[in-house]
Amino acid sequence: MTPQPAKPRVLIVDDHPANRQAFESLLENDYTLGIAATGRQALELALREDYAVVLLDVKMPGMDGFEVAELLRKRERSRHTPIIFMSAYDQTVIQAKKGYVAGATDFLFSPVDEELLKFKVASYVEMYLRNEALRLQIYQLQQTVLSLEAELARRPVGDDAVKKTVRVIEAQISDLRRRVESAAS
Repeated sequence: MTPQPAKPRVLIVDDHPANRQAFESLLENDYTLGIAATGRQALELALREDYAVVLLDVKMPGMDGFEVAELLRKRERSRHTPIIFMSAYDQTVIQAKKGYVAGATDFLFSPVDEELLKFKVASYVEMYLRNEALRLQIYQLQQTVLSLEAELARRPVGDDAVKKTVRVIEAQISDLRRRVESAAS
């Protein structure tokens, strides 16, 4: 997990240079942008950095947006990253359903309303950052449990107070995991 910079990362994936440039000019002041012209480039960028949101064109040569989304969803690090599909073509409910099945969080049809796009990106970035904070809290609690268990192993007689603390922390971890999973779905 690579922490988000002060300006959270947004990945823009579109095979049309004019679209990439338009989205970039809309978002560059508020976000650290990754720009990809192909699905393969998008996956390479997603291997190097964690993104708070992915703006993903549906129709691209080679690997289309559906394939990219499915691959992103298979990776643990990007499994919960919000993906906003964008399409100028087949603007039907069937197309939108296919996008959601592939892993879309949202769907926008072209021409994209600039203000709506900015609102959606901001909302999904906030949701992502909130979930990342919960994941970090889970990790820190897990480290505390490991430390307490190591301490218990060093003691000749089990310490009931420490065992109780471990159970309480494990219950907190379970609760946080449920919150993260329910927020992601």
